[in-house]
Amino acid sequence: MSEDRPIVNPQPRRNADGTTTVTTLDAGDVRLLCPSWCRVQHGYLHQPAKADIAHRSESEWALVETPETGPTSFVQAGLVQWPFSQQSQVFLDVETDDGFKQVGPTAAREIAAALRAHADYIDAMAAKLVAIRAGEDQ
Repeated sequence: MSEDRPIVNPQPRRNADGTTTVTTLDAGDVRLLCPSWCRVQHGYLHQPAKADIAHRSESEWALVETPETGPTSFVQAGLVQWPFSQQSQVFLDVETDDGFKQVGPTAAREIAAALRAHADYIDAMAAKLVAIRAGEDQ
């Protein structure tokens, strides 16, 4: 094979029984049945190890459209599972200031509570902005 041609990773194969076959580095062909929430096609840029095969849901962003900046998004979250890894449970995959974190239900609820508290803080700051712009709090 020529040095200038890229190595092409084998694409996943859809099987008649609804499963998908992924060719892995360490286990050969692995057949998987995706959970109902999985939305990935299981194509990988590089041939994965079996433990790196991941189910992922659609990720949702908190979206807002502001008069000053137009549409913007923040806080991406979705479900993720590595079914053949040592941590095979389903996690919430949430974007943080230092990358993505995978958390369980307790931490997911703590994140939701922190976002609600932060929303209250932002509402208070919005009220302060109104007062400042009205000249009431100079």
